[in-house]
Amino acid sequence: IMAKTQNLVIFSLVVILAATIFNTNILVSGVEQENKIKYTYCAKTLCSDSYLPHMCFFDCTTKGFETGTCIVPTPNTPLRCCCGTL
Repeated sequence: IMAKTQNLVIFSLVVILAATIFNTNILVSGVEQENKIKYTYCAKTLCSDSYLPHMCFFDCTTKGFETGTCIVPTPNTPLRCCCGTL
């Protein structure tokens, strides 16, 4: 009986470990998706403490874009609200 219990515990731990690794791969693939966004429009609006990324997202989706956030569109420029497609 002890051997069966030990095998059951080991099997359960292996299943939990496999599920954890699988879940990590899903999270990593979400990051890869973020890198594939094509920003085609950057507003003159600068992002700041009073104009946050979620406000930019709302403005972009209102204009018909799929997404939007505050990014640095080119080196040495301030954060701007940029809109794009996935």
